[in-house]
Amino acid sequence: MDLNPVPGFSPSSAQLRRRGVAFTACIALLALAAWGVQALRPQDVFTFTLRTPTVAAGITEGAKVRIQGVEVGTVTSVTALGNAQQGVTLRLDGPQGRSLTNNVEAAFSAGNLFGVSEVILTPHDGGGALRDGAELAPTRQIKDSTVSNMITTIGDVNNDALRPRMSQVLTNVDASSKAMLPLLTALGSVAQAMQDTQRLSTATTFPTVVAAIKAADPAIGAMIPAFRSALDFKPLHNGDSKRVIAMLDQINNKQYGFSAALEAILTPDAIEGLETASPMLVSLMQPILAAFPGGSATGVGIQLSQLMDNVRKAMPNTPNGPVLNLRLSVDYPAIAAVLPPGTDVPPAAAKPGSATPAAPAKPATPSTSAAAPR
Repeated sequence: MDLNPVPGFSPSSAQLRRRGVAFTACIALLALAAWGVQALRPQDVFTFTLRTPTVAAGITEGAKVRIQGVEVGTVTSVTALGNAQQGVTLRLDGPQGRSLTNNVEAAFSAGNLFGVSEVILTPHDGGGALRDGAELAPTRQIKDSTVSNMITTIGDVNNDALRPRMSQVLTNVDASSKAMLPLLTALGSVAQAMQDTQRLSTATTFPTVVAAIKAADPAIGAMIPAFRSALDFKPLHNGDSKRVIAMLDQINNKQYGFSAALEAILTPDAIEGLETASPMLVSLMQPILAAFPGGSATGVGIQLSQLMDNVRKAMPNTPNGPVLNLRLSVDYPAIAAVLPPGTDVPPAAAKPGSATPAAPAKPATPSTSAAAPR
């Protein structure tokens, strides 16, 4: 090896070795001095121990401690304290630690996206000053929000709740969906009918519908005060109205009121008799209803009602009582001569030998009136 690469510099191997040892010794002495200064300089730290029955997975020596998101220290040890208690010793920066009181909340949580566990401290107002080296049992239970606890909880829910009852859950969902099918079918039918019968585009009808809904809101708002006034009508509530008192008396009186009448009618014997008569009445009504097939009983009732109305109109009330109105028109001179005065006689152009009823265009004066008391 050439030891003289630079002119004028020609050290021997022993000189180079001594110089290297001296340089290494100087570096070591400097490092030792720096370590000594760092170790011997008083450190502003604050320590206390959390008492807890359980410690979350990942809370070990070196785990970070944060206060309101700011890293303020680390976990120095996790030890057993006896009586089913464990101690988590925290080493905090002095100013941060001395600012805490015994009214502090602790939690084990995931500090980042990778699920590394940390101790989260949340100070609260009140409480006494926390001494250095003290053991603290927080009044609020220490929460475990670590990823491992979340995974364990999800597994417990799956094993204890979902898996044993999943079949029942699926059965309920199936039954509920089947119960909704008629409604969904009806909605589909309505939508299809609207599409089949729609003559105007939705762009034309939708603004009208929106305007109607907007107009309905003020209308309902205007009606609410009227209902409120009716509900707030004092005689209906304070009992000062004589009519209200009389009405309530007719309903609630135990001797002659409506409730007393119901009690008198609905006796046990009457109810028992009604239970006996009901099947007989049903059996009696079935043949009567069968006589009007296809629901024609309603039509027959309407026709009978119209007939009675026509009869009443043909027999108006007069000072002498109900009178039946009749109108005849004949073209026989002999028959017309015996009719009372005022009888309408058709023109001579009518064919002889015919008798036709006059057109009911003039209901003013009856041609022939006959008393027909009802």
